Amino acid sequence: MIVLTNRLNKIFQNLKDKNEKALITFSVSGYPNEETSLEICKAISDSGAHIHEINVPAEEAQADGPIIQLANIESIKKGITLDKTIHMASQLRVYNPEIGICLMGYLNNIFIYGIEKFAKNISEAGVDAVICVDLPTDVKEEKELNSALKKYEIALIKLITPTTDDQRIKEIVTEARGFIYSVNLAGITGVKTAKINEANEQVKRIKKHTNLPVVAGFGIKTEEDVKSFSKSDCSGIVIGSAIVEKVTETLKKNQDKHIVANVIKDYCKKLIKNLIYWLNDTNRQH
Repeated sequence: MIVLTNRLNKIFQNLKDKNEKALITFSVSGYPNEETSLEICKAISDSGAHIHEINVPAEEAQADGPIIQLANIESIKKGITLDKTIHMASQLRVYNPEIGICLMGYLNNIFIYGIEKFAKNISEAGVDAVICVDLPTDVKEEKELNSALKKYEIALIKLITPTTDDQRIKEIVTEARGFIYSVNLAGITGVKTAKINEANEQVKRIKKHTNLPVVAGFGIKTEEDVKSFSKSDCSGIVIGSAIVEKVTETLKKNQDKHIVANVIKDYCKKLIKNLIYWLNDTNRQH
């Protein structure tokens, strides 16, 4: 049975009706500080981004490259916790009732916090989905977390990598909800650039086994990358390291929270424009 949370279902269905793709953005909770971090979330929301991932800072962010790792370290130094991240998610939800909100983090933080408490609190905050990047499939911890999140109609997002074979994909998507995250390349975020043809072949492989939306992430950095993925078979793209890097670059010139937020808003608007490049190009040809 295919299950999407109501808000995510609405987002992807509306985009499908318009033949468009979702822009899924990313920020590190509390980076560079709590106030600016919240302004960035609001600015991303104002840009028209469809789903926003808020990263729970972790000391050992194995899947993340140096750009996001440094932001994690800065946030931890400033005392950003899981509770503070959940509060930020609740503030974004009040600000924008329509945007999809996804918490992205690591297993240790969630288990120390308590699975049931985590599920209940993020539900009250208006979170739609959780990505736990180091959570193995079909282990006791995954089943416990999935069960707790299901109770509150929150999706536990499944990740599929280039090394995942078809049989394993079939097993993973059986319990999947929300959307499938297709990891474009092996390794950490923000280092390599995804190869569109290889990434799209993986998306097509996954779509043979599920009707859930499949989004592509890792290695999408430039506006040209976004244009390339606008023609692909995915239902959306995830931009992470590039946004955090843009925040870091802007801070070197100006630390005013409103200026930083406006730079990110303008950047995300450009990404959306490039994401509908293929659609506009097709319309021009007709």
